[in-house]
Amino acid sequence: MSTETMNADIVIIGSGICGSLIASRLARAGRSVLVLEAGPRLHRRDIVETYRNAPVKLSLANAKLQGAGSPYPNTPYAPTTYGDYLEQNGPVKFNTSYLRLVGGTTWHFGSALWRMLPNEFKPRTLYGRGRDWPIGYDDLERHYGIVEREIGVSGVDGQDEAGLGGGAFPPRSVPFPMAGLPTTRMFDKIADRLLVGGFHPVWEPNGRATEPYAGRPVCAGNNACNPICPIGAKYDGSMHADRAEREGATIVENAIVYRIEDDETGRIVSVSFKRPDGSEHRVTGSIFVVAAHAIETPKLLLMSKTAHSPNGIANRSDMVGRNLMDNTGISVTMKTKEDYFPGQGPTELLVYNHRRDGDFRKEASPYKIKVRNTTPIAQYADTLLAKGVMGLALDRQIRDMAARTLAWAADFEVMPDPRNRVTLSTRRVDGLGLPVPSLHYDVDDYWNAGTELAMADFTRFAQLLDADIVKTNLKHENRQHPSGTTIMGTDPADSVVNADSRAHDHPNLYIAGTSVMSASSCVNPTLTAAAVAARLADHILATQT
Repeated sequence: MSTETMNADIVIIGSGICGSLIASRLARAGRSVLVLEAGPRLHRRDIVETYRNAPVKLSLANAKLQGAGSPYPNTPYAPTTYGDYLEQNGPVKFNTSYLRLVGGTTWHFGSALWRMLPNEFKPRTLYGRGRDWPIGYDDLERHYGIVEREIGVSGVDGQDEAGLGGGAFPPRSVPFPMAGLPTTRMFDKIADRLLVGGFHPVWEPNGRATEPYAGRPVCAGNNACNPICPIGAKYDGSMHADRAEREGATIVENAIVYRIEDDETGRIVSVSFKRPDGSEHRVTGSIFVVAAHAIETPKLLLMSKTAHSPNGIANRSDMVGRNLMDNTGISVTMKTKEDYFPGQGPTELLVYNHRRDGDFRKEASPYKIKVRNTTPIAQYADTLLAKGVMGLALDRQIRDMAARTLAWAADFEVMPDPRNRVTLSTRRVDGLGLPVPSLHYDVDDYWNAGTELAMADFTRFAQLLDADIVKTNLKHENRQHPSGTTIMGTDPADSVVNADSRAHDHPNLYIAGTSVMSASSCVNPTLTAAAVAARLADHILATQT
């Protein structure tokens, strides 16, 4: 039974980068803003201490958790995806990893912050694939610059981010707020060797500070960007959550929203949330924004079946939860014949984008290739111990693997497909009795054609680096970039929100985050989602009174 009713002009569900960015912009303009966050609020020092003492780092079987889940809570009332929270229906496992806490998943993201290219907004028109966005690069360019300043992005002005070695591209009206990070011996050595073969390096724009910025120190190269920057040099959404509060917004943690109510006119009138103790609460407002992640947002909308919206909120088109996308990828491990010494500086920076755009996209998925600047010593030790290597030989071989192992990955654009979707489980519930998300996901021959091109590139890379490919994984690696589940479009019959991110079915409901993306591109979606969110906030300020 409801024990409390709250009210605000604008109610935002989710305090990740998009929700907190919107809250900050609206509160700064004098609006009454209330943010509801399902998870708790944590302090960096506590996350770092938990990670420092986490036994998971010592286990090869749990190695993926080392870089993501171990420092963060996985509560019964707001589960993260590091256990079996997501119900997988295949045929490809959508093994995404997101967090539910104040600040959201950017706490553990790798910090890549890319603009999309102009052509990436119109793959259907140009290449006969996927769907076009209802907006283009020019519509978003100003807001790209705004969020780059708000976040504090470091990057290299004047480089061709299409990876073809041309002039500055995509076009920018403002320079990066900060210069790019210093390169390392490994990055420089790889870039020099591959340039001989015609592969042009691209230095990845990212959220790490290269000068003191908005209270953040300069990146010290701790090489722990995922799961946690120990000094706060890397941006995360909690920074905008804190800023929003300073500007007047209210953030309510441990508030698990489970229902959205509309009236006979289609207007949203309230949302209801539960506390971890099961108590129920209601929030009323004039404008509502759902920014709860690309999996949790459709889950909430589908749970909210009402007399006026029997298929769920914003779901007259039956598109809520459909068109689930990711940058599903592959990886290759190489062993070089000389030392490269990975592990110094940021976890990722050097990227190859020569297959990001072009006419080949009519037949094969575009991709970016990245080298992972990590040195997983515990994994190397476990592998060698399992082979019976001991004593001085163990020490020598660990050092050799650490200096000469290069981990490569390719991230592909997966086109929207209504069959790939998020629904509500009919078999399992979480600690509050709410259905868990149930996922169906697959890739097609377009993705497979892209992997064939990428493997040819990796073979050529190995030749140029005088290296041997010692391991290949083609098993549909999830890149933690879910998108598309409340897709943007002009036709209310086949999309969920319009070009302003407003739900077609409800005049005062907006949706923010990667879930609104019409096409994902092959690069990380965070900056584009943030730019669309800033545009959404400015639209509310300009049109909603």
